[in-house]
This record gives sequence, C-alpha cells and structure tokens, in this order.
Amino acid sequence: MITTTTMTTKTYFSTYNFEQMLNIKFDPTFLPVAATSFTLFIFLYKVINPILSNLLIKDYKNFTDGQKIDWSTRINSSINSLTVGSICIYMMIADHGLEVNPLLYKSYLLKTNLCIVIGYLLSDTAINIIHYKKIGDPFSMAHHLVSVYAFVHVLTLNVMPYFANFRLLAELSTPLVNIRWVLDTLKFSKTSKAFVFNGLFMTLVFFFVRILAMPIYWWKVYTVAITPLWIHMGHFRFVLIIVCTVLDIINLYWFSKMARGCSRIIRAVYGKKHG
Repeated sequence: MITTTTMTTKTYFSTYNFEQMLNIKFDPTFLPVAATSFTLFIFLYKVINPILSNLLIKDYKNFTDGQKIDWSTRINSSINSLTVGSICIYMMIADHGLEVNPLLYKSYLLKTNLCIVIGYLLSDTAINIIHYKKIGDPFSMAHHLVSVYAFVHVLTLNVMPYFANFRLLAELSTPLVNIRWVLDTLKFSKTSKAFVFNGLFMTLVFFFVRILAMPIYWWKVYTVAITPLWIHMGHFRFVLIIVCTVLDIINLYWFSKMARGCSRIIRAVYGKKHG
C-alpha cells in the first residue's frame, strides 16, 4: 500500500512505484462520501439556504424565482470554495508527499476534499439542468463536468494527486465572484466603493489562482513528463493534459470578461471623479 508519508525522490522512482503503477485498481471506497456531499448540497440549496436568506436578507422576498435559485446556488458555491480551498492550502503546506509523489499517491484528506467538490459539482450541474432556462450556463456546466471526470480518476485510482490539489486552488476566487453577483442583485451602484473594491480584488485573485497559476502548473507537468514513471501513466497522461487545457481555456474566457468589466468600472469611476 502507498502510504501518505513523505517519500524521498529516490523512493519515488523506485521499482516499487512502477509495480504499483502497473497494478492500479479501482477503489470505490470514497464514492459514498461524494454521494453524501451531493445530498448535503442539495439539502442546503432546497431547504437551509432559502430559510436563512428569507430571515436575514430583507430584499430576498422581492427576488424573482430565477434570482432565488441563483442566490441559493451561489451560497453553495461559496461554502464549497471556502471549505475545499482551505483544505487545499493546508495540504500544499503540510503534506510534502504530494510534492514528492505528484503522479501516484494516496491521501485520505485529499480524497475527502475531492468528495466534497465532486458532490458539489454534480449537485450544481443537476440544478443547472433542472433550471436551465433561468440560470443555465453552458460554460459552467462544461467546467463542472470536465472537472468531475478528472477528479474521479484521482479519487478512485490515486493518480495525479498533486495536480488535482493544485487545480483546487482556483476555488479561492469563487466567493468574490459570488459577492459581485450579490452586490449587483441587491442593486449596489457599479461605481460604489463595495462594488469597485470587490471587482478589482476579484479580478486580482482570479488572475493569481487561475491565470498566473497556469505556467507554474504546466511547468510541474513538464518536470514529471520527463521522468521514467510518466510513460507508465498510460491514458491518464492524456486525461491530465486534455482536461486541464479545456479548463484553462474556460478560465481565460472568464478572465477576459472580468478584465473588460474591471476596465469599464475603472473608466466609469474615473469619469465620475473628473466629469
């Protein structure tokens, strides 16, 4: 069994790891945890979020049905992001086994984190499909499904763990995206301090965790692609490359929209001050 303790580089390239690579077996142990995550997020969306929102947000009762659906899904999104992102950062700091064994490694904390995010992504996709006419976003759904496809491999086969954990860093930008939607829905002026500050901070954080992270991520892919173990990864190599390329294209598209929005807000604020 592959332990979660830190291995030396020499151990990483050992025959033992090659033998493990050739005998990878599907492990369904954590799938019930992912199903539990899915159920909890659906329960939050359908029951808890509407009740608390009605009690705490004065304007909630005036929202349209579409806004209420979107509001609840964004609460789920923020809960998932903060939970998963925090665990991800902790693992990058505390679990040195990920860095030493980026291609083949078993971590129960990573598996738990993947279960949380897979359950969330599937629940959000289901809600988007059911209410597609009101909140459906094909880019978000594509992003969710591609992510689930990749994360399930890591969860059940213990392959590419470092890269899965690294990609989860992107979740840290999501709460700020949701706050922007909340401010807009609550009719904050786009030139208000809250709107401008959140917009700038959102774009900055998105840039660091999703755009600037790209060359760092692909450099790490290169460093493992020139190792002996890479060739033994079989079709997982193509899953890693193709899935992450698609996700990066989507992230670039989203960032281009954010950058244009930021530019409009800055021009509006600047024009207001000098008009």
